[in-house]
Amino acid sequence: MGRQINFFLHPDDQNDFNSFLKSFDDICFLSYYHKTENPTIIDDTLIRDHIKEGSRVHLIRKQDLKDIRFHFIEKFNCWLIDNNSSPVLDFDRCITWENYLHRGRLYFQPKFVDNLQWIEKNADFVKWSDFIISKTRRYFKKFKYKYEGSSYEYNAYLSEKAMSLLTDKKAALGLNGDSLTVN
Repeated sequence: MGRQINFFLHPDDQNDFNSFLKSFDDICFLSYYHKTENPTIIDDTLIRDHIKEGSRVHLIRKQDLKDIRFHFIEKFNCWLIDNNSSPVLDFDRCITWENYLHRGRLYFQPKFVDNLQWIEKNADFVKWSDFIISKTRRYFKKFKYKYEGSSYEYNAYLSEKAMSLLTDKKAALGLNGDSLTVN
């Protein structure tokens, strides 16, 4: 089972979150699509054109670059990182589409199955990823909410601007909590 944090990052808060991620030692960012079986390192996590670049980027320790596994997608003529077996922390970025801000997440799997055997990922990688997720939980603001007719209380993690939209009633959480609808 993977470990993750889901959150809403408003486009105006992207630069600050990118700086936050860059503050972690030994980190580099990898694009989602790769032209060869070699990792494509990118300078930042900022969204410029999510159609061309994809919504996901990978976070990795520089020392783990040699351990990345790829698989080729013939239909699109590109290579993708095998994130199940590779030591990467996936960052699904928050994409805005019309008046929706889609939820993003940081996610990784501490172990994977290979030849019907559980394989543990490197303990230092797991510790590093857990640390980033833990710090990210503290970076975002927690918003507690309930759905009408439910007694269960949910938590959403939001960037500064996304929180302002909710508290000022200029946005609402989508029914299943995966998007923020701007009024």
